[in-house]
Amino acid sequence: MIPLALLEKQLKHLPEDLLDIVMEIRDIVERLCPEAVERLDRNGIVYYDANRGGPVKAGICQILFKQDYLSLEFIHGAFLPDPARLLHGSNLYKKQMLLGVFNDVPWDEVTALITASAHFDPARLNIKGDDGKTPLERFQAGHNQ
Repeated sequence: MIPLALLEKQLKHLPEDLLDIVMEIRDIVERLCPEAVERLDRNGIVYYDANRGGPVKAGICQILFKQDYLSLEFIHGAFLPDPARLLHGSNLYKKQMLLGVFNDVPWDEVTALITASAHFDPARLNIKGDDGKTPLERFQAGHNQ
């Protein structure tokens, strides 16, 4: 993880509420996956487990900085359990949720999504189940209906 002082310095342009959201998400990721890589660029932060791959194969989540809000994104969001239906997006697999006010964030659900994403293994999408179909095939069949 990036040293906290350096991260705070790089994010000083964010409004306080958005910075608080970023720091809370960072804490959640660090608790779940202490060895996670945190990569910062001008558009946001990406978290991934380098022991399993790079930002796509082993992506945990990504925070994109928007003008008045944050977009919490999951590269494999379409495959994550989301009973509260928080994830949206037009991409086939990548899904996101918009966050703007710290106290309005459903933290239990966000933690559950990050947890599911941290444990998600895209290789499992190609393992056939009892019905002879892979999870990816079942997803595609349901998506095309």
